[in-house]
Parts: sequence; C-alpha cells; structure tokens
Amino acid sequence: MSSAEEFTPINLKFHPDDKQNHQLFVKLNVSKSTCRQKPPGRTLCVLNVPPYATEESLQHAFSLAGAVQRVTLQAKPSSKESAPVEVMAKDVLSFKVAYVVFEKSGFLQKLLKTKQINPLHSEQHPVLTGLAKWEAEYKQSLSDPVALQQEIDQYMKSYDGKIAKKEAQENENKVDEDGWVTVSSKNSGVFAQKQTVVKKLEKKLDDDRTTKELTNFYTFQIRESKKNDIVSLRKKYDRDLQKMEQIKKAKRFKPY
Repeated sequence: MSSAEEFTPINLKFHPDDKQNHQLFVKLNVSKSTCRQKPPGRTLCVLNVPPYATEESLQHAFSLAGAVQRVTLQAKPSSKESAPVEVMAKDVLSFKVAYVVFEKSGFLQKLLKTKQINPLHSEQHPVLTGLAKWEAEYKQSLSDPVALQQEIDQYMKSYDGKIAKKEAQENENKVDEDGWVTVSSKNSGVFAQKQTVVKKLEKKLDDDRTTKELTNFYTFQIRESKKNDIVSLRKKYDRDLQKMEQIKKAKRFKPY
C-alpha cells in the first residue's frame, strides 16, 4: 500500500478563469508484476478526483504533458498496483481514483516535472454540471420521434413478414375437401395419404355413382314413368273434384 509521501500534489482548475484550485494527488504506478491495463512506466495513479470529472475531461486535462492513451475511473484505489482496473458506473457521484495511461513514458515524467495540467472545462471540451447537466440528461432520455417511428416501421415490417411466411407454410400442407394439397416449389412431390382423406375420396366416389345412374334409359323404365305420371294426374283430378264439391256445399262458389 502506498504512503502519502509518495504522492505529488497538482492543482486542477475547473474553468480557465477560476482563481480557486482543486488538488489532485498523483504518483507513478509501480508494480513488480506486469498488468496489461496498467503498463509500467506509463501509468499514473491519481487520487482525490472530484465527482464532476469524467474520463474524457481528465484525458483532456492530462494531455497537456502528452498524448493520453486512456483514463479509467475507480471507486477506490486498487489493493495492489498490479491489480486489474475495476471500472465503476458513470452515474456515481463521489470522489474517485483515476488511472491515466500515457502513450509514452516521457509524457508521464514531463507531467511529474512540470506539475501542470489543463482545466477540466473548456469550449472545445465542456464539462456539464448542475442544471445544465440535468437538462442535457433529460434531453438524452427523450426518444427522437423520427428515429422511433423508423424503428417501429422496421419492426412491423419484420413481424408482417414472419406472419406471411408462417401462413404460407400452413397453406402448403393444407388438404382441401377433395384431398388435394397445394403444390409449391418447397413441397413438390409430397402427397398427403391420410386415412381421413382416403375415406372422403371413397365417399365422394360413391355419391357420384348414385347421382350419375341413368334414368329412362330402358323401355320398361319409360313405361313405368308414364304409368306413374298418369296415376299422379288422376289423383290430382280427384282431389280437385272433391275440393269443388266442398266449395259448392259451403255456398262460397261464385263463378260470376
């Protein structure tokens, strides 16, 4: 564990015109074992990082000494210098620990010598705080109507395509009342030989035979047909006579 004497204080301004400074405590991260996230000779350990500081703003601040490869924030210092970086959530409002990795070891030595860094906030690299930050976060939480509509249209198009594909697959294997199956390029060569289909076909053939029997084809059939017609006409004539007699008796018959 590092001691307080190993750290070097560096003044940090939020805005270039600020007269008050915030102090950071930095030291070279030294470890006996190698850690890829903390390359030796190029990693700087920074304590007392303010809550409003972000990885982007710190990268801009330390870039005064030279190009910075990356900045990683943690809730507290690692137990060992060689321990992997523990990335913390960005919405945590507390003082933090930063591990700054320079692209060259000479940039880190320059920083420890000059003890000068850029302010956190500038027009090119703004840091939002207070009401401006809340307003920006609120605007980011709102959905863009145009992008949202495009997303909805794309989803519905995909959904309609799936439904149409499903219906097409169901219709491909559907058997009609005559036992026929719709043939397509996917199910060509497929015939549904089901028991129910066979029974339907047999019943349809029997019905067709019954309806297609020839009538009045033979001579005896013609004689029987004429005889039945004459009998039917006589019965009808007798019924009509009886009806006329009943009307006369009821005195409701008025021919004129």
